Amino acid sequence: MPEPSKISGIKITLAVIPALLIVSICVALYLGANADQEEAKPLEGDITVPEMSDYLLKLNNLIGEREIGTEAGQKAFRRLNAMTAGTLGSENLGYEIFRNQIDSVNGLLWSTIWIKAGDRESREPVVLAIPQASRGSGPAFGFGFAEYLTSHQTEVGVRVVFYPPLFEGDLDDWIWERCGEEGESMKGFLMVTGDEEPNRSPRFLVPASLKGKIDALSNSKIWDEEAKIEIGDHGVLEVRLGDDSLFSREEHSQRLIRMMPVIKELVERLNE
Repeated sequence: MPEPSKISGIKITLAVIPALLIVSICVALYLGANADQEEAKPLEGDITVPEMSDYLLKLNNLIGEREIGTEAGQKAFRRLNAMTAGTLGSENLGYEIFRNQIDSVNGLLWSTIWIKAGDRESREPVVLAIPQASRGSGPAFGFGFAEYLTSHQTEVGVRVVFYPPLFEGDLDDWIWERCGEEGESMKGFLMVTGDEEPNRSPRFLVPASLKGKIDALSNSKIWDEEAKIEIGDHGVLEVRLGDDSLFSREEHSQRLIRMMPVIKELVERLNE
């Protein structure tokens, strides 16, 4: 016959186990709720050459050429959109993904996708626009720059926008109609893309009205000495990152990463 003390111990254990289970469930629910609340907060990290090389490999060799008029090109756009949301969203970098689908061509809706970086509450963001149809340099830079800003903080509101080749009229106004919110105004605009011309050096195509900001940037310590500045009758400020077909993926990745502090400072100057 079991001793009374053993019976008491068993009874206590049986009574405690359900209580422990309830506590465990409550803790799990609490942690899960907090995880859900924190999903939209970017995870701090820094872009690496292997990561950038992987972006370029997927964009230039696996996703396919993005074309509105062909079925294969349309599938490539869908794959790029999935990569954009997957790379920047809650499962990876942790940004909240915004999407607009007001554009319809060939019976299909086309997505403009963006994130809010830096000061996400800013009512006067600077827009950094990435054409989805460009070579891999543009989208790859956008992914890497979003990660770069998680560990190199800026007080400027930065809206990184990936847009389809459907704009009409002024590009900056067209994009702002899709990513701007009520009560906001666009403080500055910058387009970043690859270069279709056989050009090894980054090129800054600068409207005359922004010459002063580029002159100041070119005199800073972080300026890329290989970069070329072309002041002229350009509709928007555009940075062309060089023809990625002229480099190995690793070399081009290194060049793109070196441009990130330059673009960050340029964004901050556009906010002045």
